[in-house]
Amino acid sequence: MGGPLISAGGTGTYDVNELATEIQAGSYALMDTAYGALGLPFRRALSVQATVISRNERDGFAVADCGLKALGMDHGNPTIDDALVWFCSDEHVTFSRERGLPAVGEKIAVWPAHVDPTIAYHEQLHIADGDEVVDTWAIDLRGW
Repeated sequence: MGGPLISAGGTGTYDVNELATEIQAGSYALMDTAYGALGLPFRRALSVQATVISRNERDGFAVADCGLKALGMDHGNPTIDDALVWFCSDEHVTFSRERGLPAVGEKIAVWPAHVDPTIAYHEQLHIADGDEVVDTWAIDLRGW
């Protein structure tokens, strides 16, 4: 528009735009599995903590209480470290892992494929340092 500020970009183009004076690269701060696949120099920082609610030793899978209603699914299934996600239903994720199934009641990190809509599904973020929650942030404009 002819002004001094040229705003452009996104996380995937954080380092390739030479004309912009501002890059709006928002997802990099939290990352997700979709951007993670691009090899960008950022790490995942947002997961949904889920609880294992069922396990099937015979068929080798477990179920946790985190599904479509808690995760942005437009970029595909979420991931779980050292596990193979089979599918997500409305309120559950079904997965297997080679090193043995987690116990019922165990907490697992479910990494969303797309952080933006995942955040929009929640009222607040719990900021953690390791296993300790150090702060809680309200999601701006949630419930408007």
